[in-house]
Amino acid sequence: MQNRKEWERLSLFESHDFVEAWYQQKNVRSLNSQRVKEITSCFTQGREYFASAQNAAISVRPLLLYYGVLALARGTILLRNKAKSEASLKPSHGLESVDWQGTLAGGIKKVLDIQIRASSGTFFEFVDAVDNYQDTGSWSAQTLRRGQFRVVYPKPKFMTDGSVCTLDDLLARDHRIGLVYKEITHKEAKWHPAEIIGLEKAFEISFFAFSNGPGKEVFESGFCWPEGTQVFARDTCRRSRVPNFCVTVEVNDLSADTVNLPMSSYSGGDAFNVIEDFRNGDRFSQLYRTYMISYILGMLVRYFPSKWTALLRNEKGDAAMPLLASAMNAVESDFPKGISEVLVLR
Repeated sequence: MQNRKEWERLSLFESHDFVEAWYQQKNVRSLNSQRVKEITSCFTQGREYFASAQNAAISVRPLLLYYGVLALARGTILLRNKAKSEASLKPSHGLESVDWQGTLAGGIKKVLDIQIRASSGTFFEFVDAVDNYQDTGSWSAQTLRRGQFRVVYPKPKFMTDGSVCTLDDLLARDHRIGLVYKEITHKEAKWHPAEIIGLEKAFEISFFAFSNGPGKEVFESGFCWPEGTQVFARDTCRRSRVPNFCVTVEVNDLSADTVNLPMSSYSGGDAFNVIEDFRNGDRFSQLYRTYMISYILGMLVRYFPSKWTALLRNEKGDAAMPLLASAMNAVESDFPKGISEVLVLR
């Protein structure tokens, strides 16, 4: 299986004794044997779904991956929510499709336009149990050394405001898809390589200004900056020495986990990926977004198999298939890793 080390860590939660001891340590209370069995069963089932997906034909692989995501999510909810039991977990998904029949009536070329909204169910319970956080960092202006920290964002308004999210909204903000997004959709991606510098009472974000990239207006309108924040062009960054569009975000405490930074993650070298806010101002962690992508692909395979098969058979309108293949790989590799990080297994 991919991420063998992560699965070795998660396999600990298939052990009765380990789960019992972990729960006692985290909650200062014990679990009865039935509750322990409910938790270990979720992690066993999740591992087996992911293992089956790895060996399955691509015609069913996304559905098996989603069932694996669902099982790991349910196990995590039971571990982190003392009030929950297997019997009290909602049987519904917590996400629902919005007129996929009508959207896909326009052909498989419309697959990126399919929409979802939040509802009562597992995803809702998962968001309640797992903070909307992202591990990121910045370079120090004084030492030019990189430091890591965690930012905890508010619960997305998407969970309660009835808004919709498209598959395109998610993939456009996913740096794991790479540059192929722009080549296929002919639209700018909504993640941007940037340099983040920690000042004494502020963060300086420098978005790299590539000759064929987005202009200043994208960085002004794509983020819910604090009132009065300005975006300006510069000839060089502090470290990367390239033209950029710079924003300075003032903060009271650089070590606080609630600083008002856009969603970002370290991408290697000097750069971070900084992700545009969603249309309603939401910022979703990578773990949340991976869950949502998995749900969409799983339900597409489950309820619209003819459309999925058409995408696989290189029929007209199949341009999005490379994006979907990359998204499947991201779910398979990153969701188990994300769960192990949530459970503090480093």
